[in-house]
Amino acid sequence: MATFRVHQLVPNFRPGDAMGAAAIGFQRALRHLGFTGEVFAGEVAPGCEAIVHPIARLRVERDDLVLYHHGIASSLVAKLLHLPCRRGLVFHNITPARFYAGTRLAEPLVTGRAQLTALAGHVDVAIGVSRFNASELEAAGHRDVKVVPLLVEPERFAASEADATLLARLSRAGSPRVLAVSRVVPHKRVDDLLSLHQALKRIAPRAQLTVVGGYDAGQRAFKALKARADDLGQVTFLGKVTHAQLVAAYRSAELFVSMSEHEGLGVPLLEAFASEVPVLAFGAAAVPETMGGRGLVFDEKHFAALAEVAAQLVSDAPLRGALIAGQRERLRDFSLEAVADGLRAALPAPPPSRPRRSKRPRVAFVVQRFGEFIVGGAEAHARQVALALAPRVNVEVFTTCATDHLSWKNELPPGTSRDGPLTVHRFPASRFRNIRAFNRTSKEVFGTAQDLVAETRWLADQGPTAPALLDALVAARERFDAVAFFTYLYQPTVYGVPLLADRALVVPTAHDEPPLAFHLYADVFERPRALLCNTPEEEALIRARFPNAAPSSVVGVGVTPLPARPERFRDAFDLAGPYLLYVGRMEAGKGVAELLEFHQAMVRAFHDAPTLVLAGAGELKPKGARVLAVGRVDEQTKWDALSGALAVVVPSRYESLSLLALEAFAVGTPIIGHTAGAVVRGQLERSQGGAGYDDEASFLEAVRVVGERRGPLSKRARAYGAKHQWRNVIDAWLSAIERVREGVKR
Repeated sequence: MATFRVHQLVPNFRPGDAMGAAAIGFQRALRHLGFTGEVFAGEVAPGCEAIVHPIARLRVERDDLVLYHHGIASSLVAKLLHLPCRRGLVFHNITPARFYAGTRLAEPLVTGRAQLTALAGHVDVAIGVSRFNASELEAAGHRDVKVVPLLVEPERFAASEADATLLARLSRAGSPRVLAVSRVVPHKRVDDLLSLHQALKRIAPRAQLTVVGGYDAGQRAFKALKARADDLGQVTFLGKVTHAQLVAAYRSAELFVSMSEHEGLGVPLLEAFASEVPVLAFGAAAVPETMGGRGLVFDEKHFAALAEVAAQLVSDAPLRGALIAGQRERLRDFSLEAVADGLRAALPAPPPSRPRRSKRPRVAFVVQRFGEFIVGGAEAHARQVALALAPRVNVEVFTTCATDHLSWKNELPPGTSRDGPLTVHRFPASRFRNIRAFNRTSKEVFGTAQDLVAETRWLADQGPTAPALLDALVAARERFDAVAFFTYLYQPTVYGVPLLADRALVVPTAHDEPPLAFHLYADVFERPRALLCNTPEEEALIRARFPNAAPSSVVGVGVTPLPARPERFRDAFDLAGPYLLYVGRMEAGKGVAELLEFHQAMVRAFHDAPTLVLAGAGELKPKGARVLAVGRVDEQTKWDALSGALAVVVPSRYESLSLLALEAFAVGTPIIGHTAGAVVRGQLERSQGGAGYDDEASFLEAVRVVGERRGPLSKRARAYGAKHQWRNVIDAWLSAIERVREGVKR
């Protein structure tokens, strides 16, 4: 397997740039081949620093490979040639200078092509994104040129991804509705689109033309086009759009037309394929290759005849259906698997691995934070499982130096240490998080379809980004029979699972939350050998969202309470009378703010309302009448508190397990759980050991029910808690590890 890194260089990186998007697509495919590596650029647009780094930060080892995506007359050529490692070239397209004769771009276009010739003989890998571009590289003197397609993901262009408002507006327009997606530049021949529109209006007076793509409103050429369009009528220039708006434009169209006279591949053609729109395209440059015999290609621009064809494509349902079916089939050649296969054939072969196998299984645990100091969540779950497995499995933990998941600041020293029987490897996070700025970003992207670049940016902004962790994990892969990743959400899992898919186990801790809609998470749920879920509700949720998910089973977690003394907790914090208890992160997202609001309403309404005790740390600073915030507590104090509570409150709407509920059940303490989440609702239904709520009134009622029926509720809670035994959990883990061990190719 891979033991060297593959980095990429692009001249500049900004949202919406096709070359940058291609590099991010390649990076994802490279992970599927087991290669780590970063993307670097000569210029990085603000807001993209999390996923693309300035070239000044590039550091390489001798065996690394750097793939340079060639841009027009880029100064990166010289930097590439001076790198002390292997070098590669990815060629997308340079428009012939004749299209820009007399403009400021003519000379750079000539220079850019000359650079291709200069690079011949100085790169170890030469890649064209189409056979057309590969032939240009061969003409420039490059040998053994490989073709690697660009990534197009059909699921990102489903009708459900469209901006509903724009889709409705465009769909109400007249018919036929013709769409073109291209920058308004000379070789895209938008003037020819207007000529076709003029001819089509003679046949169908209500015909509409929509053009999506950037333009310079002050440029003389655009002003002339716009004036002509206004004279014709029913022409809309949408300019640059969001991904959801782009999908709406495609999905509202009845026909996609390309008049471009130079395409190195033509990604919009493929996006139209994915959007189930028939394509009519001028067969210049790489367009016939891109179409692959699907859609309709023409080689002469007879606009009256093309208008007749366009009208038939819109009105003839059987013809449309046949074209769409063929176009859908063509997309397989641009799938993630096809891109990975192309890269596998193009890249140098990695040295053969030297697998090591011992009688005692060796398992790596990957989790974003780790340590006894972490209360609750996937991190505590990971540590409990690791310690429970340790008597029978050699466990090594790969984690970051962070203790605070809100900032990912490196507060612990990097390197290797011990945690009882566990070996812990810590790696620094490469950047910190501004949680308020990140929350604003999340509000912008949640609930709206995003492209791969936007999802990748959000994932990196969320953190933690720890490239050294992934490099070390890949380098050590042959030492481990299995690699267990805890929680689907964070980058170490999203990037790590495809890197080590042949031995990956994932404990998803998934719940119904906005990020689960991101298509990027398919790598987590579809690539590993198995998913070890916590509850039936979690397993069902994953299957509904990712029908092609890996084999899964409900494993859960065991609970072994410490001998508890409730009076010790009461004495330590001077507590008299009944109290409700919450243990976990102090965050609004965990439902703590709403819990405080409901509790204060109860205090105002009832003089004998129980105290609310909150244990844990976070950005939220709880306060109020009869509110006691005790901060982080150790394990013994936690169990003392659990055993003495009137009830334990589980306020989160988003849980994959609720370890807190199981711990409460284990000591016979009922829970009051928020029923908006399927997991807590299921735990309440199966245990009959508590009461649920979903608003203020039902919260007050739940407290009353628990107060009046605590005895029988406690008995049922304890009985349900007793079912969660570590021996059953460990047996399931050992079985999963052995299946992976047997299946790994050695």
